[in-house]
Amino acid sequence: MLEKRVVVRLGLCASLVFFTIITLFGCAAKTKIHGIKPADISTGGIRTMGVLKFDGEYGETVRGDFYGKLGEVEHFNLVDVTQTDALDKVVYDQIDDPRFLPALEDLCADGVITGRVTVGINDIHGTDQVSMKEGTGRYEKKKNIFGKWVNVEIKRTVLRPVPYIIRQASLTTDFKVFDLKTKRIIATGKVTKSYNKKFGGKGEHSFSGKKLRRLPTQDQNIHELSARVAARLVAKISPTKVSTVVKFDEGGKFGFGGHKMIKRGIEFAKRGVWEEAMEIWREVIKAEPGNAAAYYNLGVAHEGFGDLENLEIARSMYKKAARYGDKKLYIKAVARISTAIADRRKYEEQKNLLKQTPEKEPKEGGVRIY
Repeated sequence: MLEKRVVVRLGLCASLVFFTIITLFGCAAKTKIHGIKPADISTGGIRTMGVLKFDGEYGETVRGDFYGKLGEVEHFNLVDVTQTDALDKVVYDQIDDPRFLPALEDLCADGVITGRVTVGINDIHGTDQVSMKEGTGRYEKKKNIFGKWVNVEIKRTVLRPVPYIIRQASLTTDFKVFDLKTKRIIATGKVTKSYNKKFGGKGEHSFSGKKLRRLPTQDQNIHELSARVAARLVAKISPTKVSTVVKFDEGGKFGFGGHKMIKRGIEFAKRGVWEEAMEIWREVIKAEPGNAAAYYNLGVAHEGFGDLENLEIARSMYKKAARYGDKKLYIKAVARISTAIADRRKYEEQKNLLKQTPEKEPKEGGVRIY
């Protein structure tokens, strides 16, 4: 009995130590850094964009999602093409057909985009043999958790067939961007998103499995894929906002301890008082020129401002942190900031090119720009 108590106590102590370690490592202070990702494809000087009809059974679904998300990023002036009936005849394969140029030019846009949507969806039906416990109708005496003897039914393990459905779906959008100034197609591409999940079967009786009753309708899956494709399509032709969760460094080793003043700076940063936080970390560096954590956190602060000058300062801070410390956190930060600087430079080029293009004025009685 004594040995049993010792084992229980050791188990409780081990659990407590494990919980403490998880708490220390899992509760690192973090912040969210916002940035701009440049467009994957340069659309040159297209400032005003018309979103034409998308071909395919679900073409208008994708077009509607794409139009809405493109409006959110506020990069292009968007033309309302629904006011021009002649544009309904413009299809994906004929976007550069000279016969449609008069109607396209009436849009008073710099360029237009169109697409072709194809969808595939398939359900695979089957059964899994799942182990289950079932009663035998026979009982035995056992003590319950209160130490009392009770009758407990004897159970046996059996295999039962449990139906499942594997839903496989994909949605692809081919797109073309047509420049109305040069009368040429300047960009083409393809975006595909897929869905592949199993419902029921072994998952029907597991804690984390997907139950068969949770199987979405096919339309729900298609609308989900449409939204994902639309978001990716926007990123293809337009700068988009991105955010990254970044950890602060408290200055301790292996997640323990930490520098008192650095922690104080982090508390200010978590409340959004970045100037105070940065001043504290600068004071730490004055007193301790080799304090890697202070350099790193200053880098996080400058990275958060997002402009090219501050990103360059952030890279300098991260490199100094890596020079004075060997944490993976610093190496990752140097790699991340290098990508952020390259992205920012590309975005500035795209923005400057756009500024050089004068805004289109709609003709009297023509389509709306908003």
